[in-house]
This record gives sequence, structure tokens and C-alpha cells, in this order.
Amino acid sequence: MNLSATQNTNRYAEMLTVDNAVLVMIDHQAGLMLFPGDIEPVDLRNNSIALAKIAKMHNLPVVLSAADQGPKGPIGPIIPEITALFPDAPIIYRTKINSWHDPNFREAVEATGRKQIIIAGIDASFCQGLPAKSLVADGYDVWSCIDCSGNVSPITQATTIANLTQAGVRCANWVDVACQLLEDWAKDPQKSQQLLDIYAQHLPQWGMLGIIDEARKANAGKS
Repeated sequence: MNLSATQNTNRYAEMLTVDNAVLVMIDHQAGLMLFPGDIEPVDLRNNSIALAKIAKMHNLPVVLSAADQGPKGPIGPIIPEITALFPDAPIIYRTKINSWHDPNFREAVEATGRKQIIIAGIDASFCQGLPAKSLVADGYDVWSCIDCSGNVSPITQATTIANLTQAGVRCANWVDVACQLLEDWAKDPQKSQQLLDIYAQHLPQWGMLGIIDEARKANAGKS
């Protein structure tokens, strides 16, 4: 038996946990939201806000970073829906393309004491991809939220996913992350309802089911 291969397989089978996860969001700035060509800006914004709400729901530590100058620069501030959810989280402004090379960013992640990194950044290939691979190299388990990151084109998305997985990063989406962190629908009914509310707000399909359910209730007993 190849012991190292078995250990690697087991590592990929592990789920995110509320006690060991931290959310890292990089460069979710208004100007950069218009940059990707593999996802509509409105969908990227919707998904990113949903991911932030999931972290807020579970009280996860959050590390926010933006390109140097932030709102004073040409790509603007982090979108307000995210900063409003985490008013006490400092925004780490940096010039480093690989955020992990910025001492302040690295210190903020290490200070959480957590080893499971949920990471999203615009775009996925470098602003998010470079630190994701560096984090894996330094012993962290990393989940890359592709649908909260965006790429310049569909072919760039495909090459990014291949590159990340080759480096040991797990590619995910915000719904995947949400389900892993919830773990069990019966464990905490309040948390389960909170997640259903986020689904209704950020999954159009789920919102349509809510309309049908409300109509059914309103018409119950009517002939």
C-alpha cells in the first residue's frame, strides 16, 4: 500500500469545520467586479455576498485585503455589502500580487490559529490563486471558491482550476462551502433556517420555490 497516497486521499475527504475555518476575501473591489469574463458581474457579486453571509452566520474569522490605495485608487473600494457584514475586520491594503508575501496579511491569517482556508479573490488565477498555492505549500488546507472569484475568460477558468488542483488546492463554490460548514440539517435548526434564508436571497431557483410555497399556503382550503 502506498501510505502517502492514502494519507493524501484522506486529507481530501475531510470537510470544512466551523472551529477550524477562516474566510479570506481578496480584492472584491467594485472596479474589479467588472473584470472577469467567465461570470456575469451581477452573479459574481451575488455569490461573493452569499459566501460572506455564510462566514458571518458561523462567526468565522475573516481576513479582507485590497489592492493598495483602495477607494482612493482606480479600482475602488471593497463592495459595501461585504464590509458592512464585517465592520470590525481591518482591510489589509497591499502592493504584493501574492497576498501571502505581505507580512500584514500573513500575520492576520496566522493570528486566527486556523488551518482551513476558504479563499476567494478577483481574479482566481493570480490574486486568489497565488496565495492559495502558497498557503498549501505552508501546510494549510485550502478551499478555492471559484464562483466568488472570476477569471478573464472561460479558458482561463479551466486552466486556473487545473493549476490549482495540481497544487493541492480544493476547488469549491459557495453552496459547497455552506453545506460543509452546516454539516447536519438537524444539528442546529436555527442555523439551518439561516442557511435556507441565504439560499432564498442568493439562489434564484430557491427563491422561486418559496413563491410556490407561499402561494400554496395562501390558497390552502380554497375551492
